Amino acid sequence: MAKVENQIEDTGTAVAGAPKTGEGAALPVLIMMLGRGRVGKTATATTLIQYYRSAGGQLQVWNADQQNETHSLSRFHMDALEPRPGSTFEDRKRWLEDRIQDQSRARFHALIDFPGGDSTVLKLAQETRLVRLLKRMGIRPVAVHVVGPEKADLDYLRHMAAADVFMPEATLIVLNGGLVQSGQSVDQSFAEIMTDSAVRDAVSKGAVVITMPALPCMSEIMDLGISFRDAADGRFEGDEELLSLFDRARTEIFLEEELPEALGGIPLAWTPAAKEA
Repeated sequence: MAKVENQIEDTGTAVAGAPKTGEGAALPVLIMMLGRGRVGKTATATTLIQYYRSAGGQLQVWNADQQNETHSLSRFHMDALEPRPGSTFEDRKRWLEDRIQDQSRARFHALIDFPGGDSTVLKLAQETRLVRLLKRMGIRPVAVHVVGPEKADLDYLRHMAAADVFMPEATLIVLNGGLVQSGQSVDQSFAEIMTDSAVRDAVSKGAVVITMPALPCMSEIMDLGISFRDAADGRFEGDEELLSLFDRARTEIFLEEELPEALGGIPLAWTPAAKEA
């Protein structure tokens, strides 16, 4: 079960080493996962967490998406911090405030999964000027907007841009290749998305666009609640093989080849990457 808390806790988490590319690269990052429901936001979040942790990066996981119980980050990461079940909006605000103060003091990286399409998140970000606040606290805000190939997936991004929230200098737009229908190419599927004014405007202000590679057995792995590494190695509870040989091979390719290539386009200073030797 994930760690539930409402009080500030000094976890003692030390950053293994902040990225050293560019001015201010030593800032701890707060990766904020955003997007409407059913675009693969939480799957993208756990993919990022597993990737950076496996590479030696250290980061806390904050699960603020209490709408998602089946595939929540708390299921995949036992050290995830989350508000108490049934907490009010005011409780969740205090919880987030505590987490930010903790990060500012202890200087660790973190990733927070916000609820998909939740208007209260937008309200809080507007009320507090959250991006500006984080920067004043010595934290680099990194907004990760996850979108699928449907034009409606951009409504959330467009709304954020119009409200001038969750659009910091470090803004990442993730095209979820896993939502592309069989028989269609990724380029074809996202052609309209890439030419939309919401994406073009964000890119003109410095946003980076990457494509998350598709993993055909992603839904099975998410249902099992296991890591990609365990899936690739065939490590399951009990003796039953819950993924086919080919699915395990595809997961290995995703983990070792496709994912590093896709995430290689993200500026190091936006990531919790471990310090190079």
